[in-house]
Amino acid sequence: MSAIRIPAEWEPHDFCFMSWAVHREWGSYTEMVKRELREIISAVADHEPVRLLVPPDFLADAKQQAFSETVEIIPAPVDDIWMRDILPTYALQNGRLCAIDWNFNGWGSGRVRPARPGDRLAGLLAASLSIPFVPASFIAEGGALATDGQGMVITTKSCLLNPNRNKAFGRTQEDQMQAIEQSLAAFGISKVVWLEGDSDEPITSGHVDGYVLFAADSRLLVEGVDREETPEGRRRQIEIDTLRGQLDAKGRRLAVKVVLPPRDRYLRFSNETFAPCYLNAYIANGAVITGRFGDPERDEAACRALQQAFPTRTVRMLRIDHIARGGGGVHCLTKDVPKALRL
Repeated sequence: MSAIRIPAEWEPHDFCFMSWAVHREWGSYTEMVKRELREIISAVADHEPVRLLVPPDFLADAKQQAFSETVEIIPAPVDDIWMRDILPTYALQNGRLCAIDWNFNGWGSGRVRPARPGDRLAGLLAASLSIPFVPASFIAEGGALATDGQGMVITTKSCLLNPNRNKAFGRTQEDQMQAIEQSLAAFGISKVVWLEGDSDEPITSGHVDGYVLFAADSRLLVEGVDREETPEGRRRQIEIDTLRGQLDAKGRRLAVKVVLPPRDRYLRFSNETFAPCYLNAYIANGAVITGRFGDPERDEAACRALQQAFPTRTVRMLRIDHIARGGGGVHCLTKDVPKALRL
């Protein structure tokens, strides 16, 4: 197999895949979710083309949104909005585009919901782009893997070693980790950092993209906690200390910047799936797009941290309370397709 490299998310994009599949499972919040989603799609489209995947029964609704000409509506058998996890990861194979299929199984196939036909879109979209389709040998989701584009990945044990994903790899965690690392090596990954994660997280089993964001030059943003004396706080501090001690795949020490989350008293919702994540951000061509949660000091501090990490980009913060109530943020909604050599 020719060399494959997963680019960093700040590298140039050809376009971004998103979805307009806001189903009735959102209940009374459906219209608010659609309003927030439309704003995010429009913000991304200000900076790069968006290919919006729309189920047939939602086509009329999508067209009524009057998106700009940089949003292309594409009929597709998609049944959810979380494109980061459901779609393949687009990578470069000798400079040309390919699609890595992580064998998405509905975040654990039945723990959250039964698998749906729209969960298996990797091959279909690879065929639509006329690019090679490369299956991984383990089960993952795009949000479970944070990469710097230069051979380093950060992930969590709570997600990838969860029995609902990769139990078949071996009896021990060490066996499973070794097998996954060997598989990732085929995609240009030579350094894997395993964080503990959060096995109690109710949807993803602790995706790393909820609290870790790579920037260029070995810089890493990590979400901190307000109460270090809690089990969550102690676990996160251990992870931050672990990351501060890491060298990347090229032998450079990570420069870790801690970004504090919005404080509880400012949050719109408090349900267990609510995910007020500043670092669950989309790095578009020329912009960083993320959530704003109504905490004036923390919103501003997060904006400054993102601006310092991405000084050539505009930071755009949008209210996404209802989308975040469903367990994800802006990064979860998007799937970047990197620029590649033309055939």
